[in-house]
Amino acid sequence: MTDTAPGLPRLGTTLFSLTLEQRRPGRDLASLVAEVAARDLGPGLEMVAFQSLRGWPRLDDDAVREVRGVVEASGLTPSCLAINNDLGLYPGRLLSDDESYEYVAVQVRGAAALGFPVTRVGVETSPAILERLLPLAEELQVGIGVEIHAPLTIEAPPVAALKDLFVRLDTPWLGFVPDMSSSMRAIPGAVDDAHRAAGISPELTALTKELWSEPGPTMAKFPELERRAAEAGATPAQVGNLKMLFTMHGRMAPERWADFFPHVVHVHGKFYGVEEGPDGLTDPSIDWPAVARVLVEQGYTGFISSEYEAHAYSDRHGAFDQVRAQHDMLKGLLEQQQPVGAAR
Repeated sequence: MTDTAPGLPRLGTTLFSLTLEQRRPGRDLASLVAEVAARDLGPGLEMVAFQSLRGWPRLDDDAVREVRGVVEASGLTPSCLAINNDLGLYPGRLLSDDESYEYVAVQVRGAAALGFPVTRVGVETSPAILERLLPLAEELQVGIGVEIHAPLTIEAPPVAALKDLFVRLDTPWLGFVPDMSSSMRAIPGAVDDAHRAAGISPELTALTKELWSEPGPTMAKFPELERRAAEAGATPAQVGNLKMLFTMHGRMAPERWADFFPHVVHVHGKFYGVEEGPDGLTDPSIDWPAVARVLVEQGYTGFISSEYEAHAYSDRHGAFDQVRAQHDMLKGLLEQQQPVGAAR
């Protein structure tokens, strides 16, 4: 497998990038994993458990052996298993703290059985539950990382509370999973495809992009978006669609990812498209040169899972080709940096 130089972040792929591929007739987990390996899109392999593993969160021994066999045959390295803490699992009520703990704990045990060293949960997993899970994570040697996804930022109260927890506990088994959706410089072009398909006028899309690009927290712009979009003739359903631009694409400066260290256990390389420009491969939506600098300066040597998400908007581009392009771009950007501790 092609990899980055020693002392740098390593590359990998999450199968979430291949969501549309997974839906093609004849596709199964084994064929997807094998093609990731054949296209040299490792060495890291991330899965979304509920998407890729039938019967999750309780796999029997045969299923565990089958999945491990698929991964081992590919030569890829398990990097992260994305798990869920579904607080709304039962109609009419939320999970109690005990139920929430058990629901995550069984998935952490499953990740250990499958050979994954890190799990990803959402911010709905409270600091109290994470602290309660720490002895299990230590016992199994499986990290638990909370994904920081748009619209969250370092200033968000839930994130600040997590930072306080991780500083106090000072453990390698709990931490953050930065997702680059929180620090974007432009709305992806694939959004235009989705808006056309939904009957949203180019004028409404342009208005939303204009508001998104203005200073200030994205969520605070909802009232003005609602007012101006309604004045322009948008239906309530279309306004809801337009709001997704604010909730899915954050505006935090990429340099702020440094504030999450040293408590980072995995990185989601979110992207919506890599293009060939005059100076080589570039991402119009995410400032990957700035992100690469942060990761190398902070001494991060874990995995970056390429997470192609334009499939949520458009099927114009092939996911495998896009992940290949991001890997080529990231390898170049990372190797331009000077690893921490390297000779100068």
